[in-house]
Amino acid sequence: MDEDNKTNYKNLQENMDKPDDEYTEINGENETNEMNYTGVFLSIGAGLGVSFGILFDNLTIGISLGTALGLVVGAVVESVKKKK
Repeated sequence: MDEDNKTNYKNLQENMDKPDDEYTEINGENETNEMNYTGVFLSIGAGLGVSFGILFDNLTIGISLGTALGLVVGAVVESVKKKK
């Protein structure tokens, strides 16, 4: 084993106990506790769109409208939460 491999192995062992994601503080607030409402409502809207698409026998329009509606609702909720 040459010196480079020993050094890399030592660095690997030192970094194993460190967390992968370190939170970042912006303006004194911890950003990791923020919930991404756009993503949540996007997935809920897509799920509801699939359901309505199957119900009305037009899956492509159902998914598209559900995703669009979820995106809009999520953006509105996220904007309201950021104002508080």
